[in-house]
Amino acid sequence: MEHLQPSLSVSFAQLSEAGRKSENQDTVGACFPEGAALATKGIAVAIADGVSSSQSAKQASQTAITGFLNDYYATPDTWRTGQSANRVIQSLNRYLWSQGQNSVRQEGFLTTLSLLIFKGDKMFVFHVGDSRIYRYRQGSLEQITRDHNQRIDHKTTYLSRAMGADLSLEVDMQSHEIERGDIYLLSTDGLHDFIDHRSLTSHIEKTTDLEELTQQLYSKALANGSEDNISVQIARVDDVGTPSESDAITVLSRLPFPPILDVGQTLDGLTVEKILHESERSQVYLVKRDDDTRLVMKTPSPNYVDDAAFIERFVRESWIGSRLNNRQVVRVVEPKQTRSCLYYLTEYIPGPTLTQLINERAPFAVADATELAEQLVTGVRALHRRDTLHQDLKPDNIVMGRQGACLIDFGSCWVAGIEEMASPIAGDKILGTLDYSAPEYRYGGPTGPRSDQFSLAVLVYEMLTGKHPYGDGYGKAMSLAQFQKLTYRSALQFNPLVPVWMDRALEKSLYIQPAQRYEALSEWLRDIKRPNPNWLTAKHKPLIERHPERVWKVLAIAGWAVAIGLLVFVATR
Repeated sequence: MEHLQPSLSVSFAQLSEAGRKSENQDTVGACFPEGAALATKGIAVAIADGVSSSQSAKQASQTAITGFLNDYYATPDTWRTGQSANRVIQSLNRYLWSQGQNSVRQEGFLTTLSLLIFKGDKMFVFHVGDSRIYRYRQGSLEQITRDHNQRIDHKTTYLSRAMGADLSLEVDMQSHEIERGDIYLLSTDGLHDFIDHRSLTSHIEKTTDLEELTQQLYSKALANGSEDNISVQIARVDDVGTPSESDAITVLSRLPFPPILDVGQTLDGLTVEKILHESERSQVYLVKRDDDTRLVMKTPSPNYVDDAAFIERFVRESWIGSRLNNRQVVRVVEPKQTRSCLYYLTEYIPGPTLTQLINERAPFAVADATELAEQLVTGVRALHRRDTLHQDLKPDNIVMGRQGACLIDFGSCWVAGIEEMASPIAGDKILGTLDYSAPEYRYGGPTGPRSDQFSLAVLVYEMLTGKHPYGDGYGKAMSLAQFQKLTYRSALQFNPLVPVWMDRALEKSLYIQPAQRYEALSEWLRDIKRPNPNWLTAKHKPLIERHPERVWKVLAIAGWAVAIGLLVFVATR
């Protein structure tokens, strides 16, 4: 994502030596990517100390470092840093554990692992064992990891947590904002057990050359009697990865906005055959390449030529779509010619939108609505697996093709891996279409996959009834109090062919509070496809479950009435 290119800059030096031992069982490594990977994945620095009681210590530490640096950068760009790093660490731990279980000598493949990832204006720490990470800031040195060891007596300790020791692994994870001038030091116990805190601070304060500093610390540890392997890595933050707004606008403006196109006009070898959609924000055209392949071109409206937030979100749309591969999600297509201006292409799906079908056919047969719901869940799951929320699920953004319902338009998508990076450009807080978006977007509640679940349920409800589950007042509500005054209207009121159990499943997924909805889309899909036995025994839930706020209001009024009555009774005696 060129438009998210950060200005993060880190100076770095590392050293790893056997010391007085015959073999170096420590491993160090780092990756400084360029371009989009620097923005989406960041800079990774890693250190590992193989547990010397095992003959496979060196192999274990090397596997942990090389495996992490290879696999972390192969995870989806849309994932959060924590999600990507933790999944890779857990996978490596299971591998090391299985290697130990299958070892002929019955020895463990054990190692510590301490990781530091710089991304944007933050740093992320992942830590197992007794290797360490320190932070030096404004004259103060702080150890930011905790040693996972257990002391038996004043001379004897043992490692209480290590990679490969067990099938399950608890990883210490934390994140902090970074500042320009911060110095981070990673070390194994062959170094930090033989240099006291004050001496370590003094060396960092007096030496600006990082290569020289690693040599000084190595020599100091040897001079102080270290008989273990000695490894140290030092990273200095020279520039924090938060671009200025002017820099961001410059990058985003490299490609000019295209002109408004008419049928028959050509842009970069793409001829406009039809104008599919025009709005204040964008234009959508059916275009044809030289090889007669039909595609859809989306261009930004000239109305937003100086709106950096709009441009960033538009550029992000094609990036999101290009990382999805699912038959129920429209496929982004790379142009054959170099772009001369700002636009992106998707496959053309010849078919009506869900809006057209609802206008023509609603109410749908229950079987047809259920089939479409299953297809939509498949598409939404593809986004959720990439830690992405669609946030604008509505009939206009669903096209009916030969493979069924297909999601289009990524303009409102929330991507965890991007959102955790600082942005100098303020974007829209409320996205999507009010009649279909979950209420928490407006009243400020927690958003997540259950927010897309709400929108999906509105779509299915509308397919079955042609109505909105909360009526016309839903689009006007903005606060939690206003939403709580709304009442769910049973789908049976408008379509008596809807099964009671299906209506109950819709109602549950349409609760105003997201915590009351289904935990997973699979549970919701199961309950709208077949009867939930718990709902066959009674047609109605208890009143306190359906309308808890009303029950408590009545109880409160009744309580006050009783209290006043007692006061009157006492006063008149």
